[in-house]
Amino acid sequence: MLAQRPQPAAVSLPPADTVYFDRDWERTKTLEECAYARVAHRDATGQPVGTVRDYYYPSWKKQSEGKMTHESPDRANGLCTGWFENGQLSFRGTFVNGQAQADYRSWREDGRPVTCTFTTRDALPLINATLGCSNCMASSRKVFTVDLPANTVGVVYKLDLRDEGQPPISWSTALSLAATVGTGGTAAPALLASVASSLASRGSGSATKPTKCHWYITASPVAAQQFTDSKGSITIPNGLYRSETNVPQITSPMSVVGGTRRLFVCVNNDNKTADATATLSVTALVQSCN
Repeated sequence: MLAQRPQPAAVSLPPADTVYFDRDWERTKTLEECAYARVAHRDATGQPVGTVRDYYYPSWKKQSEGKMTHESPDRANGLCTGWFENGQLSFRGTFVNGQAQADYRSWREDGRPVTCTFTTRDALPLINATLGCSNCMASSRKVFTVDLPANTVGVVYKLDLRDEGQPPISWSTALSLAATVGTGGTAAPALLASVASSLASRGSGSATKPTKCHWYITASPVAAQQFTDSKGSITIPNGLYRSETNVPQITSPMSVVGGTRRLFVCVNNDNKTADATATLSVTALVQSCN
């Protein structure tokens, strides 16, 4: 009789490495608040390894799938795909360290493609700062704060450092780029390159001997404060967009992580005896999708 006793039905439990999120994608342990669930293997440092799969909760329908190089903030890497809860494709494309590449496409819940327009705005008009020499009493460093418009997908920055007293610097920052229509985010990389080329062609004064320097670009206020407090160093991991030494003149495009509203350009004069003048402008590429 005991041998014929019916066995209890198997209970399907989520994998042990599942974490839950509320509707704002903040981690939660309260299932009443849960809107999404993530299944991912993680290494000893807590970062994802292999494919990361997100699900709608409690339906457990797949929300997205792909690989990540980092969590909190998430940085997608490689080919990633997303779905609406009705099963309709929401996005598909290649990412590199969190940045969508030229093949990225997105759709509405009814299947219609999302189209975007792009415009340029001066995030930081032309600005100058004097940096003392590294052996001087005056500060040899400067942190420029750049406030970005909402929906900024990238910037073009132009930076010039030269010994004080050298020929003055002048360039126009009034870039007018007609709105360009694209699908998803495909137009952004090409437009950033176009803006950089246009800004690079504008005059920066006569040629001169540049000063010695090092500089960083970061979105982290903690990293910017460390730069000031440590007399010119940033050691916080994953805190930098750019880091350069003895590159005193540059015009360059740079993608930014979605939702970034502020950048810090941290510049240090490494010349031991001469003051320097730093000149900076930042143009933002703003995306509007419908």
